Amino acid sequence: MKLTKKITGGIEVYFENGIEKYEHCKDSDGFEWWKEYDNKGNNIHYKTSSGYEMWKKYDSKGNNIYSKDSNGYEWWSEYDNKGNVIYSKDSDGEEWRKIYNPEEEVDIEPFIFKKD
Repeated sequence: MKLTKKITGGIEVYFENGIEKYEHCKDSDGFEWWKEYDNKGNNIHYKTSSGYEMWKKYDSKGNNIYSKDSNGYEWWSEYDNKGNVIYSKDSDGEEWRKIYNPEEEVDIEPFIFKKD
């Protein structure tokens, strides 16, 4: 495994065998963030020096299908074969269904369902 580092605009970018795997940045106030990527370039983990974190999972097409943050908030999404979000739900009980007009390829207003 070959690990290389490149600094661009104050962001340290780390590569494993030529594939971007990590980013790190620290600003002048001392705030830091880190990002981790999978082999397909998807951001799978984000962390800040203030303690916030987010984790993400993707399907085989690179669509973000699941996310969870360090506050316990979670959300899930489903996609059509063109990569459009067609359904989402979150850990607060809200659900969204989005309908697309395939002839014009434009959004039709989303339906929002809220758990009572």
